[in-house]
Amino acid sequence: MFDIHGFEMTVFKLLIGIILIVLHLRLTGKQQTVQMTPIDFIGNFILGGTIGGVIYNHAISFAEYISFLLITFAIVSGLNYLTSKFMSTRSLVMGKAYTIIEGGRFTQDALDSTDHKLDPVEFLAELRGMGIFSLHDLQLVQREANGSLTVRRKGEGGVNYVLVSNGQAVADNLELAHRDEEWLRGELSSAGAGELEDLFIVELDADNRLNIVDQAGNTTGLTVSDPAVHEVTTVTEFQNPDSQTPTLEDFAVDGTDKATPGSE
Repeated sequence: MFDIHGFEMTVFKLLIGIILIVLHLRLTGKQQTVQMTPIDFIGNFILGGTIGGVIYNHAISFAEYISFLLITFAIVSGLNYLTSKFMSTRSLVMGKAYTIIEGGRFTQDALDSTDHKLDPVEFLAELRGMGIFSLHDLQLVQREANGSLTVRRKGEGGVNYVLVSNGQAVADNLELAHRDEEWLRGELSSAGAGELEDLFIVELDADNRLNIVDQAGNTTGLTVSDPAVHEVTTVTEFQNPDSQTPTLEDFAVDGTDKATPGSE
C-alpha cells in the first residue's frame, strides 16, 4: 500500500539536502567545476551517498540527517581552509605542478618520476584537443596541480608563476621557476617590500618582473636582480629530420667522439 506520509518525508528530505548543497556552494564561491578541489569532489560523493541513502531510511531521524550534512559541510570547509593557508597541506592534497617539456625537450622528471606517470597517448590527445599537432612546436609544457596543461609554443615567450599565496611560499612554483625561498626573501628585502608572510600574492612574470600585492591590495612591481636560471635535466630533444647523426667515418676524422645533439 502506498505510504503518502513516507513519500512526503522522502521528498522533503531530498529538497532540504539539495537546498543545503546549493547554499554550501554559494557560500564557498565554488559554483563551477573548475573551482572545486579534490576535497570538494570527495565531499560531494559523500553528500550524494548520504542523501540517496537516508531519504529512503525512515529509521534515521530528520535531525540526525541534517546534523550529518552540516558536519560534512564543516569538514570539507575546514580541509579547504587548511589547503589554502598551508602550502604543505595543499601539495599533499592537490599534488604538485611539474614540467613535462622545457626548452623544447622532455624533462627527466616527467619520464622517470614515480609521483606522476606520463601516459604518452593521453598526453598527445590533450595536445590535439588544444590544437597542437606536433611536439616539435612546443617550447614549454607544464602539468598544473589541478591537472590542466600549460603550453607555450616556440617563440611565444615564458609563463608566469605565483611564488607567494596568502603569505605562504608556493614551493612547487618556485621549483618550476628555478628559484628558491631564500632568493625570493632576498629580492623582497632588497626592494623594501616587507616580509613574505605579510604579502597576499607575488607573481614572477615572463619578463623577470615581480608583481607584488600586499594584504591591503597595494600593488608594486620590480625587476629581479638576476635573470631567469635554466637548469634543466633533459633526456631528449626534438631534432630537425634533415639533420644527420655522425657516422663512423666522422669519428675517424679527428679521433674524437662527436656525440649527437641532445644526448646525455
